Amino acid sequence: MLTAQKLDEMQRVNIGAVAADTLADVSGLRLDNTLSRKERLARFLNTAENLYCFCVGGVGVKIEFSEDGPALQDALAGFLIRQKSGL
Repeated sequence: MLTAQKLDEMQRVNIGAVAADTLADVSGLRLDNTLSRKERLARFLNTAENLYCFCVGGVGVKIEFSEDGPALQDALAGFLIRQKSGL
């Protein structure tokens, strides 16, 4: 069962101190939009083991959220635009 304490532990992982090859790789994970949000989250957690810290194609990734931050879609779009323009 996922508790507040477990979520806090997941969130506190220092991605810089973790080798990417020790993290669960979610590269092949496909999200099934026909499932409920709860079921999709459960499948992701079963694969990733940590909602905040995992590996994608050999790269360690840490997700952080901010109450007043931009939407994830906007942040990713901005990132991809910067990458395409060489910034």
